[in-house]
Amino acid sequence: MLKRGVSIFRGSKTFVEANRCGHVAVAPRCTPKRLGLVVENSGTTFSRGCSVRYKCVQSRHYFGWFSERLGPMSATKRPIEEVGNVKPHETEEDKRRKLTENKERLMREIHNAGRDQDAEKAVGLFDRALDLGYPLNQKALQTILHLIAGGEEWMDHLYLSKEEYDSPEQKRRRSLSARDADIYKYLKSNSIEMNEFMYTGLARIATLSGNPEGALRIANDCKVKDKGSAKAKPRLRTYTPALLGFCHAGNLEKAMEVESELRRLEIGLTEHEYRAMLSCATRTKNETYGTYILECMLREITKVEEQTAQVLEEYFNMKNEILEDGQDGKYVVTRGLVSAEGVCQESGLQVQRLDLKEGEMKTLAEKIRGLALKREAKGDWAFQNFSQYLQRHGPFDMIIDGANVGFFGQSKKGIFTFAQVEAMVAKVKEMWPDKKPLVILHRKRIQQFTWRNNENEEIVENMKSRKELFSTPAGSNDDWYWIYAAVLSGQKGLIVTNDEMRDHIFQTLESKFFTRWKLCHQVHFTIYDNKVDLVEPGKYTTAIQRSGQNWHFPVTKEKVVRKRHEKKVADCESPHQMEDVERNRKWVTVKYTTG
Repeated sequence: MLKRGVSIFRGSKTFVEANRCGHVAVAPRCTPKRLGLVVENSGTTFSRGCSVRYKCVQSRHYFGWFSERLGPMSATKRPIEEVGNVKPHETEEDKRRKLTENKERLMREIHNAGRDQDAEKAVGLFDRALDLGYPLNQKALQTILHLIAGGEEWMDHLYLSKEEYDSPEQKRRRSLSARDADIYKYLKSNSIEMNEFMYTGLARIATLSGNPEGALRIANDCKVKDKGSAKAKPRLRTYTPALLGFCHAGNLEKAMEVESELRRLEIGLTEHEYRAMLSCATRTKNETYGTYILECMLREITKVEEQTAQVLEEYFNMKNEILEDGQDGKYVVTRGLVSAEGVCQESGLQVQRLDLKEGEMKTLAEKIRGLALKREAKGDWAFQNFSQYLQRHGPFDMIIDGANVGFFGQSKKGIFTFAQVEAMVAKVKEMWPDKKPLVILHRKRIQQFTWRNNENEEIVENMKSRKELFSTPAGSNDDWYWIYAAVLSGQKGLIVTNDEMRDHIFQTLESKFFTRWKLCHQVHFTIYDNKVDLVEPGKYTTAIQRSGQNWHFPVTKEKVVRKRHEKKVADCESPHQMEDVERNRKWVTVKYTTG
């Protein structure tokens, strides 16, 4: 459809821009058999708003009585083609539109360079924007800065051999990283505010250039900027370049200063940072900091990756080397399996079940309740109503995640199956006759099940009358409800769900409490043809443990996705494999022996 106000050239098949030929300005009205042209601004010969009929016979174009005056219009070249594709009399609007299109095209190319992790292309586009005078926004600049800082592969550039460091590819990468000064100058000269992602990019470049001190100053600048801008709030990745840089340089004292700063900012460390610090403690033979790092891992890490397991073995072997003369004891480091009863087959040591104490359980429940009251879309009244329901009709010591059960075995867009929920309740009563079950399910799922079906409605009402079903209101997140009810049920309580509780809701909880609770109280399940199979928590906890000077570290095959192209790796793909996985799991066992 042509825009209102276009003009036509006599003898042309194509409608072109307004006010070019000086004859008419029209708005087309198209039908399958005719093209009507409503005259908007013609000469005195034609009345305003009249309709012109169009037809084509033997490649000659007729516009009704309009052609009687001007003659038939045959197809000829347009004047624009006769002047060498140079559009005469280009308007200011044309120039602005063309400039906008070119700017948008350049922004898209920068975005594509970020997607492809192409730093060289991104720097070329930056230079092109400078030459043409195109302004770049914050998002484009942070993409370029991220790429020249090494992109998603930046950590790989930190641990290079001398041959790799001197390779032509690395020299080219370092020349691109040196452009950070130009980008920083552009930011300042154009008064573009820096966000946390930009500070992180600059810190990475400083570390890769062998200047972890500079990376720490940049991270601290981000912390200072955070007081005036929420977009500059530092994160773990902002300080990680400085911490890893100090560890790589063997400066454990400075690395621990960064760790202390992260503690003050209430930013938790991950296994990757602990591994780097423990490796540095091993190389520098610093037993004091090594012991502190292990204590932190005991509180905050559950299982260790293979790389960390190797560092742990190296650390305890180092401790054997620095034992004082005259000491009879030493650390025996082995890898072995743990029986279903929790006995290590190599050391003979017992692996414990690490449950929360009663006070820790209450603290966790109150934290969940406070977060739920603050974040529930329906306001605090809905969750308070649920709390009162638990007080009136509880205690419930077998909580069932109804949505997780009802959707089990379905595709992403599969239907909710209430029959699976009924089968689960029956199985739970059979296995734990002394426990009181409660299904927590969103109201929408119940309405779908009972819609125009009196029999289904009767099933739901019977479950509610037996206090076996609670429906969460519209707009509420049922995750808050079932996790709170399960924790509130105490040390005897269990939660039936396959949800691994890794999303943002559960990340707000303290990992050292929540993870330990989950390992001791989560029941996994499978359902096929309404036949339920439950996997109870084991007799021991698969987590880092210490007993005196003896240590146990479970090794995992799980892989945290840190790069866009990486695929998540899990210990097991389905709940029924869990027992086999635990039976075959390797543990790093450290036993202190004397004599």
